[in-house]
Amino acid sequence: MNKEILKGVLIVLLGVAALLGLSVLMADSGPDKAGCIARALKSNVAVGNIERVCSLRSYP
Repeated sequence: MNKEILKGVLIVLLGVAALLGLSVLMADSGPDKAGCIARALKSNVAVGNIERVCSLRSYP
């Protein structure tokens, strides 16, 4: 595979990761929620239950 294509894909992936990181930091208690999700995944909580475990849903 062409090395220039791999570099381009890597740059795009890093850009997307940076945007996601910034959105987490700017969100209301984003770092706390991200930490809760990480701890839940480490504790083998089912992915479908993470929303309830970490209280991710914001009700209007």
